[in-house]
Amino acid sequence: MIEIRLKTPEQLLNSLDPSPFRNRDLDDKAADYIIEHAEDQATPDPLLLVIDLPGDEVARDLAKELPSALQNSFRHRAGRARRQLREMFRNGRRSLAIGLGVLSLSILLVQLLELSMKGSALAKMIEQGLFILGWVAIWRPLEIFLYDWLPLSKRISILDRLAEAIIDVRAR
Repeated sequence: MIEIRLKTPEQLLNSLDPSPFRNRDLDDKAADYIIEHAEDQATPDPLLLVIDLPGDEVARDLAKELPSALQNSFRHRAGRARRQLREMFRNGRRSLAIGLGVLSLSILLVQLLELSMKGSALAKMIEQGLFILGWVAIWRPLEIFLYDWLPLSKRISILDRLAEAIIDVRAR
């Protein structure tokens, strides 16, 4: 259970967002707080988000729309994170194509150097530099495909869970 105590429902919302209440974005600090606590919930059970408001605030229309506003906001954030993940993989594919091209060119140049300058100390030094250049060129795409996508994928999972969370607005 994630519990939030508020004075008014507006405290959860971004005050600069002019959208209607149900479509307004969450305040970044409020969203970070909720996401951080959701990350701590390791169980696969549905998340429960409890919002405590003063009795007179619970009766307001804004308070009644809080559950759908929060779910819409987390759905929107999950969609944005999915777009970031797709862009990351797109950049990874581009980087991989460039990196493999550089690696292939490096290997080709090493082969040419071996044929033209056999046994030369200078050729060996240039060959080593070309090998290093080739492998460094594919370092970033490998980093993207092996490691960088994991935190974003985890964030998408948490945002999806929050978009489906049970949200209970209570009077205190």
